[in-house]
Amino acid sequence: MEKNNELTQIETRQEEINFYSSNIQNYENILSTINGEWDEHLIHLKNIEVQEAARQCSIEDLERLAELQLHDQVENLLKTEIVERFKAQTILNSLLNSHILT
Repeated sequence: MEKNNELTQIETRQEEINFYSSNIQNYENILSTINGEWDEHLIHLKNIEVQEAARQCSIEDLERLAELQLHDQVENLLKTEIVERFKAQTILNSLLNSHILT
């Protein structure tokens, strides 16, 4: 593998890790502003498709339901970004190790 190509791969992977880290920080910030504890009277809507849950929800509780659904969605996105960042970091480490060895 050529050195320039290897450096480009390393730089690209580092940018990817930075992107994931930025998303993780944003998602953590969002989650810190949202109360994700499901209210007892809404818990039955937790595992129902978003639009169907909204249809079944009273108008008075609709914004609270939206907040809870957003919290769950962002929490899942956060988990995905953490996993993807780990994979990208593992690949970067491998590239760095092979770069050092050559």
